[in-house]
Amino acid sequence: MDIDYFKSTFHFSAEKNIPLYEQLIAYIKIQIQQGVLKPGDQMITENDLCGALNISRTTVRQCMNRLVEEGLLIRQRGRGSFIANPKLKRNINYLYNFTENMRSIGASPTSVVLTKEVSNITNKQLITSLQLPETDPRAFHLLRLRCANGTPLLLENTYIPYYLCSGIEQFNFEAVSLYDTLSSHYSLNLYHASETIEAIIIKGAVAKLLKCSSNTPGYQIERVSHLDSGYVFELTTSTTRADKCIFRLELYKNANFSKNKLDFQRSIHI
Repeated sequence: MDIDYFKSTFHFSAEKNIPLYEQLIAYIKIQIQQGVLKPGDQMITENDLCGALNISRTTVRQCMNRLVEEGLLIRQRGRGSFIANPKLKRNINYLYNFTENMRSIGASPTSVVLTKEVSNITNKQLITSLQLPETDPRAFHLLRLRCANGTPLLLENTYIPYYLCSGIEQFNFEAVSLYDTLSSHYSLNLYHASETIEAIIIKGAVAKLLKCSSNTPGYQIERVSHLDSGYVFELTTSTTRADKCIFRLELYKNANFSKNKLDFQRSIHI
């Protein structure tokens, strides 16, 4: 994007009760989402933006700092700012949603379904984790490669007790949301989830799917989700490259307050 294109397509709206830097952020995100600005492209300098838009350096700096914080821009000393490759940004305080996260950073989310089947579960640990009844130890198994702008970021392996969602294998989860389907068709709403995050080395077939070399550092994230009744309705194990994921945790001075806040947010946020 050159400065002439920027000047001809972007205009501040005096009627909107939105700060100037927020309008600038929204515009740049749209340009990234539409592919006008691509990963690796150099961003217009702050000085050029100030001159072209006749705004203060503070306003431009607020915009650029926010884009850097959100992982959309990277600064390189002596070279300037560049459009970043998409990254997962998981706020540990909140229940995570891949599609919403990718859209929030201006990326286009897609899914590739690798496995979609109803299985008789024989693994005792999995039976226990899913609280499967002895009379019906079946689970819906969904293995997906989650991508942003066509780049694989996350390998997501999900099991759901089949007695909760009979017939769910008929849905196309490359086109529809799993959680939306569970909510709208089966009246199953995520109430609480616990996650564990483990540092791993990605190897073999998983490395090939995530388009990285074998022995690449990564994270394995296991989520166990519960209904408000307390029953388990999902076990998902996700694998992502360490260079493609950022974890964020908000901390507070008072330890008791922090714990209560984290528990509360995890329980009600979907």
